[in-house]
Amino acid sequence: MESKTQPNYIPPPQPLPKPDQSELLSVVSLSLAKDIRATVYDEEHVVVKYTPARTYLALTPAQWKVLKAFADRTATVPQVLFELISDRRCIPLREFYEIIIKAYERGILQAVGEPAPAEVPAEDWTHRASGRKVRPMVIVAAVGAVVSMVLQPFALPTAWWELLVGWLIACVAASSGYFLSACVARDEESEIYHPGWRFRTLFPRWNADLHDAVMGGRETVVNVALARIAPLLVAMGIVPFLHPGISFLLFCAFIYQLSPFWWSPGLTLLHARYGKPSLDAFRSFIFEPNRNRWFALRTRLKHTDLKFLNLHLGMTAGWLLLVLLAGSLPLRANALELWQNYQSSGGLHFTALAMLALLGFMVVGSIGTAVWLIAHSALHRITTWINKSLPPKSVPLSAEALQETISSSLLFKGFGRDERARIAEAAAPREYKRGAMIVKEGDPGEEIFLVHSGRVEVLRDTPAGRPEWVATLERGDVFGERALLETGVRTRSVRALSPCILLALHRQTFEDLVLSRLNRTQVEEILQKVAFLHRIELSATWSPQAMFAFARRALMQSFEVGQTLIRAHDDNQYFFLLYEGELSVQKNKTEVARLKAGDFFGEISALQNSTATATVKVRTPAKCLVVAKREFLQFLVNDFLVGLHFEKISSDRLGEPIFPLRGRSFDVLR
Repeated sequence: MESKTQPNYIPPPQPLPKPDQSELLSVVSLSLAKDIRATVYDEEHVVVKYTPARTYLALTPAQWKVLKAFADRTATVPQVLFELISDRRCIPLREFYEIIIKAYERGILQAVGEPAPAEVPAEDWTHRASGRKVRPMVIVAAVGAVVSMVLQPFALPTAWWELLVGWLIACVAASSGYFLSACVARDEESEIYHPGWRFRTLFPRWNADLHDAVMGGRETVVNVALARIAPLLVAMGIVPFLHPGISFLLFCAFIYQLSPFWWSPGLTLLHARYGKPSLDAFRSFIFEPNRNRWFALRTRLKHTDLKFLNLHLGMTAGWLLLVLLAGSLPLRANALELWQNYQSSGGLHFTALAMLALLGFMVVGSIGTAVWLIAHSALHRITTWINKSLPPKSVPLSAEALQETISSSLLFKGFGRDERARIAEAAAPREYKRGAMIVKEGDPGEEIFLVHSGRVEVLRDTPAGRPEWVATLERGDVFGERALLETGVRTRSVRALSPCILLALHRQTFEDLVLSRLNRTQVEEILQKVAFLHRIELSATWSPQAMFAFARRALMQSFEVGQTLIRAHDDNQYFFLLYEGELSVQKNKTEVARLKAGDFFGEISALQNSTATATVKVRTPAKCLVVAKREFLQFLVNDFLVGLHFEKISSDRLGEPIFPLRGRSFDVLR
């Protein structure tokens, strides 16, 4: 044999590491596996199976259409999501991402170049039996068992051999039931897995994995469950007439087959007839945002099958009563006698009252704990707000502190340590008292400022001559760049809100140290767009990559007073994010709202490709970040967190889920 240490030895290829969720949902190319079988379980449920690995997904028809979008091609998740939105077939995004990840984990969706899941071979089962013939056989057997119980009541075993014979007959009946149900399942083109003997059970028997019966649909599941209990019913109808002492264990085995505490034939029948399959999009969450415990709990409660749950509880109560009656035979107990003894004893006594008091203490303690937690959380928030409102303390102007401030600024994030050190050396510290005017609108500007400590506010002069607030800047924020990049004149005034220290860079220093590394467009995106996105509520939680992606797609546009941005009942092709100024929202020529910096609009009509429901006009000179519909959707589908964010915002504004989409088609995007 050739040694593995020889030079010409080629080690076997190592499997590629699986991508994480972010990579899977953004750049990995996926396709629908070839060996897929899909079954319509009922009108509302589809079961999809990857046959070689024997993995399943329970889906709605709409969710199955999502996976079929990957058929006969390879595509990334953003590409498919864009097409689904465009074609009016998009489902709620949490469902979408959940089934994508689960389909990938189970081999139903496969990545190019990655190995498929390990195969699970099915048994080569040649025996078949018609499920349509099983039902009348079970009815006849059940009637025979009831007649037998009436004509020949149970008798307790009087010898050990009666127990042994009854136990053996129950084991044979259970084995026959599994064999018959396997034949029925195979007749419906379901696969049989892992047949063999099972000894670690109350009734040892021949067994087979019959869960694949679900691929035959609801009726196949019913037929398979009936086939499992048919031989036992036949035995219960015949054995009492042969020897009554043997039948007691058969009755116990029948109760065991009706148990509501495991997937017995009885519970399977109840679920198949009156229940619904558990959809994989709403349980055992894998998608990280869905793993939030409160979301998971709400989702499970929302999709709980209440009808089946009530029936299951009723079945459990009836089964326990049946067990009680069966147990009263060997114990020779009388339930009516027990109840009469309880009543004659006077009902509840000290022990019961003590238990009730303990229960009340637990309830009061739980409520008190909840109140304490809420109060503690509120106090923490108030303290945090007060601390943020206090003027920040000035930091020492050491070289390390200056470099730390510079590194905290978005503008200098990509700069190296030596570059930041040179900027710190060139920066001139300036200290301002509260209320001091730092720059004034209309004055010439030769410097750019970086906030080192304290807070400043940006103001705009209105036509009436009074200053109007535009934004508040804190440590790491930059202002004054527009005078250096554009006109050389200050376009806004800046005033100190608290004692503050600023770092000033002269024009020449700015050009030598900053513009030599970043072009003017990059500086504008970082300082005007990305810094703005950092400050507003809409995008404060976005990743830096998402902010820069939005900034690259958004155009900064200025609008004059009285200009109409959107007109009611007209098509809207843009998403607007108000950068500064004030807008008026009007319906039937009546103002219903005013929008200020950080407000946005147009996302619903862009997502639904519907006409605007209101008119938006410019109330004061304004600037907006404007993104075309196609660009906005591409931005949304490329970052699943951003997509979930806009889905929630749009749904809250509509008062109902925005997906699945309504409105006209997206032909305008084609």
